[in-house]
Amino acid sequence: MKKFELHLDALITVAVVFTLAIGFLLYQRHQYSVVMQENIDLAWEIVTLEADLELNATRLEECKNGD
Repeated sequence: MKKFELHLDALITVAVVFTLAIGFLLYQRHQYSVVMQENIDLAWEIVTLEADLELNATRLEECKNGD
């Protein structure tokens, strides 16, 4: 039966790669959260602007008709 050896440099390399991978995943998650929040904010802004546009268009028509 072969003896399994794990050298210290290999263990350190695996630990560093694992730590970097976890760090990168956390960074990506943070970036995704920021972009998602910006998307939600812009979607609400679009809805608000469309409602304002409809309201102002209605007011303009009322002014044109003299009501």
